[in-house]
Amino acid sequence: MTTKNEKPAETSSVAYIGWSVEKRNGKNYWTRVGVAFKQHEDGKGFTTRFAAGIAISGEIVWREPKPQEEEQPAPVGGEEVPF
Repeated sequence: MTTKNEKPAETSSVAYIGWSVEKRNGKNYWTRVGVAFKQHEDGKGFTTRFAAGIAISGEIVWREPKPQEEEQPAPVGGEEVPF
């Protein structure tokens, strides 16, 4: 049950998964580096969270999660980024 000011619980608020794409020897290597959460209520931005210790340079590609990736819970508070 929710009160007037509460939102119903969502299964996951992760909208995109961030991938660092690196070209080596003519191939693309994708490394998962973070997540982006659903848009802010005003529709003018979203929050991203990167894994601790990740050094990022170059291109980051944001992709919608695949069904098996959607099943992972979104981090809350001080929890780690779901990888």
